[in-house]
Amino acid sequence: MLTSTFPVPGHAVQGARAVPAAGGRGPGTAARPREHRTCPSCVRELFDPAGRRHGYALVSCRDCVPTPGPGLDAPRVRLADLCADCVEECRRPGGRRSAADSTGCAACGPRPRYGCLTGEDALSAAVAAIQAGSVVAVRDMFADQIVCDARAEYALARMDGTPARPRVLVRNVSAARQIASLSPPDIAALVERAEPSVLLRVRDHEVSRKLWRGTPDVEVFLPRTPLHHLVTARLDAPLAVWDRRDQAGPWPYDGVLGVGGGLDDMEQGLPAAPGEGLPEWWLPAAGA
Repeated sequence: MLTSTFPVPGHAVQGARAVPAAGGRGPGTAARPREHRTCPSCVRELFDPAGRRHGYALVSCRDCVPTPGPGLDAPRVRLADLCADCVEECRRPGGRRSAADSTGCAACGPRPRYGCLTGEDALSAAVAAIQAGSVVAVRDMFADQIVCDARAEYALARMDGTPARPRVLVRNVSAARQIASLSPPDIAALVERAEPSVLLRVRDHEVSRKLWRGTPDVEVFLPRTPLHHLVTARLDAPLAVWDRRDQAGPWPYDGVLGVGGGLDDMEQGLPAAPGEGLPEWWLPAAGA
């Protein structure tokens, strides 16, 4: 079954200097796990129309599989649930995947789900909801977050009082340039993605002032998970993102874009929005 850990950012990068990120731990406290980053090879697979993992929201390999937390196994799909192509790939000597770190492909792994919709329909509906000003929970085995359009005043007003400070997700460096002036160190930090975020002074007409919280310096980052890549590729807007791992309190949202399976530990550990249940997680069926 799929098991998972949800890394949480501990630092942002300001130029070439790491600074404590909002919601992170200060000096003298234990370090949090490094946030997940999908490797370039998996990103290429994600957007390769001819590949088996085109649009597959759980694409990962031994170079970027999430680090298991205490008491958790590495995320994987059972070998019996993999399609014949994935089984052959796992048994190939020297390959990027083995049965210990495979998460399957678009043919045998779980698909995105939003309400009663799955696959491309789910992604399209979730993006349309964000564009319309909704707040959406985004959950997979790599992250657990709340997102909305960073320019949507009403959506951001609903998030007032939440315990975590939002970051801003943009699809690429060009999109980051639209909301902030970037120095060469800023660009290098964004592209290398060695740290979760880069602290930038954003332009007030590009994102809502509600994100400032007293200062125009906002943490900005590029897509780090497959679902980040898939959503931002369809959305021409910066996203406000709240990480809710280890954060109690109210989390208002209108729907859940989820993908994964066997995440019972997370279902018990994270609160759902008042009056809303999280969608049922499922294991991939052979041949699905």
